[in-house]
Amino acid sequence: MNYQLPLIAGSIVLYLFIYYAAGSIVVRLFPADDFSIARTFLLGFFACFFLFGITALPMKLLLLPLSLLAHVWAAVLILIVVLFLLSEKRQWRIRRDTWKALFTGKQRYITIIFLALVLLQLFLVNMNGKASDTWNQAYYLGDVSTSLYTDTISQYDPFTGKILEYLNPEYLLETYQNHGSVMCYLLNIHPMAERLTVMVSVVLILYQLLFFEIGCFLFKGSRAKSLMLTGFLALLNVFSYNEYTAAGFLISRASDGKSILAVLIIPALLYFFMKTSQSGEQKCWWIYSFLTILSSFGLNMSSIFMIPFEISALYIPLALHQKKPSVFGRFLLLLLPCAVMILLYLLTKNEFLIYTGK
Repeated sequence: MNYQLPLIAGSIVLYLFIYYAAGSIVVRLFPADDFSIARTFLLGFFACFFLFGITALPMKLLLLPLSLLAHVWAAVLILIVVLFLLSEKRQWRIRRDTWKALFTGKQRYITIIFLALVLLQLFLVNMNGKASDTWNQAYYLGDVSTSLYTDTISQYDPFTGKILEYLNPEYLLETYQNHGSVMCYLLNIHPMAERLTVMVSVVLILYQLLFFEIGCFLFKGSRAKSLMLTGFLALLNVFSYNEYTAAGFLISRASDGKSILAVLIIPALLYFFMKTSQSGEQKCWWIYSFLTILSSFGLNMSSIFMIPFEISALYIPLALHQKKPSVFGRFLLLLLPCAVMILLYLLTKNEFLIYTGK
């Protein structure tokens, strides 16, 4: 197992680099008034899982081998990196100065404390041996393992190891666990290490970056106050664990799809809404929200029910307050992917089954 440790550390760095590269492309295509490193990582995460979803789902439905999907996804990742290097060439000095500013002057103390806080939480969460939902965790880990070792895409029962008569309709449209199988194939990393350490660490880091960014918005750019917010949330998550807050997901099952929905997708949509309400007609925040929603289905299908409630509670009052038909129209556009996915879910669950040829 010791040889896996440097592989785990390298995988975390690789994931974050890919997310930053993808996020930089998104930001360049749809620029906001301000540049944020934390937001770039987050947008890259959603962009990657959206791209993976539209890449993996057709291959999953056609019962193609996992190895083929892995090679296609490797080509997509290489393309993302190449596009990132080409697009950042003109902005290199500006981005370099942005990164450099984090480690100069008084800002460096905030950065160092923030990094120390993140590392401490990574240690606490990864050393935590409790799993609050062993059934879901067993499914995700089992699906990654069986797909990897049989060179298939979710065609085997993760609990028994037997081939399925037809693909599980409950998880048919999800591709998050298939991403785990692909990355294990490409990086030669053990499924338990990828699921329970690499993805746990990545989700936790993105969670901290997201709420630091929310703090910057709430406290009008004060990084010191944002640091206090993330520190308070860390204490809250560790010492007030229960099944009815995000702490229950973050501490004991951060790598699960439902956890990503709870600690990243829902708060990200709230953050983009706050930026939307502040910036008026600036379209990039609507696009960021749309991208988040599109990526959410492959991460966890509970999104199709949770997201409509959230964005309705946010954007209907905004549309009524601003009295702008364009706001309500864009709100309906955000709802459209959810409606389409609900229809597809009902059809694949009750009408159309994908048989494995058993």
